[in-house]
Amino acid sequence: MYYPRQLPYLLDKEFLENIEYKEYHIEELKKDIMCIWTMKSKKKIEKTIYNYILPDACIDIVIDFRCSTISFAGFSKETIPFELNETIEYLGVRLKPSIFYALFYVDASSIMDAPIDFFILEKESHLETIFDIENMEERIDLLKQYLLMKMKENFSRKYVDIVNELYQNPREQTVAAIAKRFGYDKRHLFRIFKTQYGVSPKVLLNILRLHLCLTLLLERKTLQDILEICGFYDQSHFIREIKKYTGFSPLELLEVLG
Repeated sequence: MYYPRQLPYLLDKEFLENIEYKEYHIEELKKDIMCIWTMKSKKKIEKTIYNYILPDACIDIVIDFRCSTISFAGFSKETIPFELNETIEYLGVRLKPSIFYALFYVDASSIMDAPIDFFILEKESHLETIFDIENMEERIDLLKQYLLMKMKENFSRKYVDIVNELYQNPREQTVAAIAKRFGYDKRHLFRIFKTQYGVSPKVLLNILRLHLCLTLLLERKTLQDILEICGFYDQSHFIREIKKYTGFSPLELLEVLG
C-alpha cells in the first residue's frame, strides 16, 4: 500500500529541536486519506529553519492557526523548502492521490505548485470555526467530522487503487504499458493523470519509485535488493535520484536514520 515517506524533517537536527510533528491515522478515513498531521513549534524559532517536503502526488488541506488560513496545497516534481519562522501551528490532512479530484471535481494539476484558498472550493463549509477551538484533540475531531461528511459522497476510488498497483511493482511499469493496459493512447493517459493526480504518468512513476526506495531503506533492505525491486539500471542512477530529492545518498540516509 502506497504511503509516502516525508523523511527530510527527520534528518534536520534544528527541525527536531524546534518543531513537534505528528501523524494520526484515522481508521474510518483510511480509504481516502494518508493521515491527519500536526506541526507546532516547541519554542520561538530564533532563525529560519526549513521543512523539506518531498513530492508525493498528494494534495493536503493545510490549516495555519497563526495566520487563520486554510488552503489546498500539493507539490509536483521538486522537493520544496518550506520556511518556518518564530512560532508556528499547523493542522493538515494528506489526501490520497486522486481523492482531491473525486471530492471537489477540480483538476488536480491546478492545485499542484499553486496553493489556493480552501473556501474558494468549499463555500458552504463552516470549517473556519476550527479557529475558535484551542484544544488540538477537539480541532482534530472537528476536522475528522468534516472529512467523514465529505467521504459519504458516492465516488469511485479507481484511481487510488491504480496508484497502489503501480507502487507495488514499479520495475514493470512504463507509460506505454500503462496506456496499453487501459486502452488509451499516451496523450489521453497524460490528460487523465494530470486531472486525477496533478502530474504526468512519468512523474507519478518517479514519485512512487522514490517513496518505495525510501520505505525499503527504512526497512534496511540492501542496496542491491532495492535496485532490483525498484528497477534502477545501475547503482549510480539510484544514488543520484535519492540524493536529488533528499540531499543525502542512500548510505548517508541509513547512517543518519540509525
